[in-house]
Amino acid sequence: MTYASRNEARVAMELLEAAHGHAKDAAEIAASISLPPQSGAAAASTSSSSGGAHSLPAAAAVAPAGGPTIAALVREHIDLLTGIGPNARASYGRYLRHHIGPLLGSSPVTAVGYREVAGFINGLSAKGLSPKTIANIHGLLSASMTTAVRLGYRPDNPCVGVSLPKSQLTHDEMTVLTRDEFALLLSKVAPFYQPLVLTLVATGLRFGEATALTPADVDVTARPATIRVTKAWKRDEDSRYYIGPPKTRRARRTISLPDELVDVLLPLLATKAPDELLFPNTVGQWLSSSRFWTSTWTPALDAACNPRRPDGSPDPDAPRLTKRPRVHDLRHTHASWMLAAGTDLFVLQRRLGHESITTTTETYAHLMPDQQKAAADAAAKALSGLVPVRSQPSATPAPLAAVALSADRHSGARD
Repeated sequence: MTYASRNEARVAMELLEAAHGHAKDAAEIAASISLPPQSGAAAASTSSSSGGAHSLPAAAAVAPAGGPTIAALVREHIDLLTGIGPNARASYGRYLRHHIGPLLGSSPVTAVGYREVAGFINGLSAKGLSPKTIANIHGLLSASMTTAVRLGYRPDNPCVGVSLPKSQLTHDEMTVLTRDEFALLLSKVAPFYQPLVLTLVATGLRFGEATALTPADVDVTARPATIRVTKAWKRDEDSRYYIGPPKTRRARRTISLPDELVDVLLPLLATKAPDELLFPNTVGQWLSSSRFWTSTWTPALDAACNPRRPDGSPDPDAPRLTKRPRVHDLRHTHASWMLAAGTDLFVLQRRLGHESITTTTETYAHLMPDQQKAAADAAAKALSGLVPVRSQPSATPAPLAAVALSADRHSGARD
């Protein structure tokens, strides 16, 4: 919001204050008084972007030459986004304020090329941000540049082809439990929450999806019984929780239930109204992930990892858990059990609610040594009769592919 003269801005501010206007608008007008008069395209560009860029420094709002600044572009992109929740929109705003704005915000959109984007990524790494956070920030900047192309600000997206830092972890962050390990951990969970934990490991539901379920979402008359996932707990821009749509379009799904889980759920279903929460806290209210972690999950892990006798002394002979899984690792455990049972990847994708099969394969490919062997056997069958047989088979070294598959099989067993 700009004014042709200092006097016009001052008069407008006085009128707004006299009418008890909002402080944000008054502050914006006050800031415009200190700006020199702008002309032509610059003033028009500032006016057109004021609705989304009012929280940015004035210098970042418009570049005199080269179209809008990066800060104004990203704000415009965020304002134009559809189909996202308020919490996601607020997160994008934080990325803009704390990372994109300080490093690239004042640059004209046409002045940023591959070199500048690569330098920006290096700057984020120098700040100590994790590879995942950097990827998220880069994703927002790249999407904004795509919007710039669509709006005619520039002809290309300079973020394309910029390499992102990889995680330097030497171990997989995923923790998968065996059946016996899960049974041990489950035995240490408070009985009130055992049905929830069993549901998580038997369905692969996200915690926010499971704790948003109501009895109306469960159909025990179907064969097999099913759970319909249509909602999940979300956070708004003020970090307050509410029930909204699930994470992605494919997260809306129907999941079949094993009979054993149905037997666990039937007593709960019999005592609740159709619209009550199926898995509330002990006082019947929403169960937050943080409260569950501190009051239930962590004590269960401690008891499983460090078993004690009734008198409180350590029990070295009792079975113990050597892993410390997160609650979300029950979802990974479910996936590993499904793959071990021969579940097709596309079926698993739909069951987990992944938007893309790529997510499923990249996350769980290392848990599929048997399918790798099946693929090798299929390739060998296709090549049968096409490859000349050597006269001395005993001197023929093992195919490299077979050696690699054997190594994969052993490493998969360790996972």
